[in-house]
Amino acid sequence: MSEPQEPFDFEEEDEEPEIWDEFRWEEFMQESDKRNQKYSRLLDKYWDHPDRDIIVAKEMGWDWLVDALEAKKRGEISEDDDPDDEFFFDETEEGEEWKQDTGYSSSERDDYHNLPVYKKAFQYGIDAHNLVKNLSEEVTEETKEVLSAFVGSSMTVAAKIAGGFGMGFDMQSLGGNIANCKRGLAAANRALNALQVMREKDLIGQDVYIDFYRRGKEVRDDLAVYIIELRERFERGIS
Repeated sequence: MSEPQEPFDFEEEDEEPEIWDEFRWEEFMQESDKRNQKYSRLLDKYWDHPDRDIIVAKEMGWDWLVDALEAKKRGEISEDDDPDDEFFFDETEEGEEWKQDTGYSSSERDDYHNLPVYKKAFQYGIDAHNLVKNLSEEVTEETKEVLSAFVGSSMTVAAKIAGGFGMGFDMQSLGGNIANCKRGLAAANRALNALQVMREKDLIGQDVYIDFYRRGKEVRDDLAVYIIELRERFERGIS
């Protein structure tokens, strides 16, 4: 896979920024996922090492951070000139960097609460969590994986819808919005698959299964329609 380009090039002010479709955004997000996973593995591996931060930064290729950390170690940076936020950040920040690169506005993040598909997905995630919580006495090592998959996937759907909404609806970021929602759609399918396994293992009764499967399918189908609407909006914008 070729190295994805940056979404915007601010050095060429006279050039129009390239408009990415959902597939280019998916590639970019996948690369971000890989960096996020690599960071987590390195952090676990070197957690107790005295030079953990420097080693991890070198492995990640963050030369600017290596320079800053080594300067701090040598005492060349005073406490007054060393705000921790500039040099230390966790894997969530690394994984979310595309939001900053694409003009993500945190002021928009409350607006998605009015989105019908989000509200439905959010409530489903909460109910899925409560369902499994009430099954706690029946959880074993054998069933823990499928229950975790069901809850995690169910709650991911709303999070991806909200993340897409936060990116916005202009042509520079609409493809990213769609790509995020597609991740939510995949999570909805995983939740339905996990629910079926839960029924096969008799972790839930038939009535509960039917109710949650019906609602989960409704969330998935509504999200699929929402994605179609976003795609139509994108096509109109580039035509």
